[in-house]
Amino acid sequence: MSRSWQQARALALTAELADAPPDLERHRIEGALVETTRSYPGYYFGNRFVLDEAPTAGSLDAWMARYRECFAWRSAGYPTVFSWYEPHGNATSIGLNGIDVQVMYAACDGLPAQHLALETGRIIAFSGDRHWEQLVDLELAAYSYGKTFTRWRASSFRALMDAGRGTYYGIVDDDGALLCAAGGYYRDEVARFAGVITSEEHRGRGLASALITEVLSRMRGRAKTQVIVAERGSKAAALYESLGFSPFCDSHSLQIGPPEAI
Repeated sequence: MSRSWQQARALALTAELADAPPDLERHRIEGALVETTRSYPGYYFGNRFVLDEAPTAGSLDAWMARYRECFAWRSAGYPTVFSWYEPHGNATSIGLNGIDVQVMYAACDGLPAQHLALETGRIIAFSGDRHWEQLVDLELAAYSYGKTFTRWRASSFRALMDAGRGTYYGIVDDDGALLCAAGGYYRDEVARFAGVITSEEHRGRGLASALITEVLSRMRGRAKTQVIVAERGSKAAALYESLGFSPFCDSHSLQIGPPEAI
C-alpha cells in the first residue's frame, strides 16, 4: 500500500467518525475494523465491517460467518454490511450482491471560502427544537428511511453538537421556515459535512451552494481538512465538483439482507 493511499484511507476513516453517533465503537479484528452502534441496532452504517481490502465472491462466506459471530447480539433480521475504500473502484457487484459507491471529496487548499449571495433567506446555526423538527420533516419528505431512524439520527447529530463536536446550519426564510440544511462535524483535524438537503420546492436556486461555501468557511477555522460525500454520478457529486472539491477515494458498501431494517 503506497504512502499516499495510506493517507487517503486514514482520512476516510477519520471523516467517517466525524459525524458518527456518539456511542459508535470500533475495534480491530484481522482484516477489518468492526463498527458497533448499540443504541440503534438497525443502523447498518454503524453496525458493519470496514474491510482492509475488497471482498471476493470466494471470501464472502467466511466474512459472513465472522460478521454473524461479532453481531450475534443483533436480530437475524438486520442486514449484513461490509464497507471498504478504493482509490477508484469499478466493481458494481460481488456475486449477486450489488455494491453502492460514494465518492469522498476534500476541499482543495486553494478552494476559496467564498460567500455566495442569497436571493432569499438567511443563514443560521441551529439553536432550538424547531430547527431539528424541521430538519426531520425535510428528510422524511426526501428519503424513505422512516420516522424512527430519521428522528434517532437527528438526535445523534444534536448530541454531537451539544458535546461541542460540530453544528448544524440552515437557510431560513423570513418566517423561520427551514429551506436548506447542512451539518459540519469534527474529528481531530478533519471536518465533515453531514446531511446536505434542500426542500424540494427550493431546489435549483443556489441555496445548497451558498450554504456549503459558508459552512466550509467556518470549518476552516477549526480543521485542516474538510470532507464531503456524495453517491457516484449524482447531482450532489456534480455540485461538489463544480464548487472545487476534489475526490480522494471511493467508499464501497455491500449490504446483504433486508433493506427495511433501518
